[in-house]
Amino acid sequence: MGTGLADHVQQGGASGDQFRTAPLWGVGKRIFFLHDGRATPANGGLVTAILAHSSHGSEAKKVIRRFTQLPASDQQAIIDFLRSL
Repeated sequence: MGTGLADHVQQGGASGDQFRTAPLWGVGKRIFFLHDGRATPANGGLVTAILAHSSHGSEAKKVIRRFTQLPASDQQAIIDFLRSL
């Protein structure tokens, strides 16, 4: 999960420094993001959750880097798509 995201909760085959990612179905209806709810509408919601996964050791770093290199309109299109799910 990368530095700072470990919650030490075991879930299925994922240990405390790993996280079993939930399906994206319904993500557009959620208010809180990340496994512990720390990404909220008040601090950026989906974008905060996406960027939080770029921490050291995260398997998502490459994808996050690509997301941040997109033009703002393309980033917004991705957020809009996720909110539609």
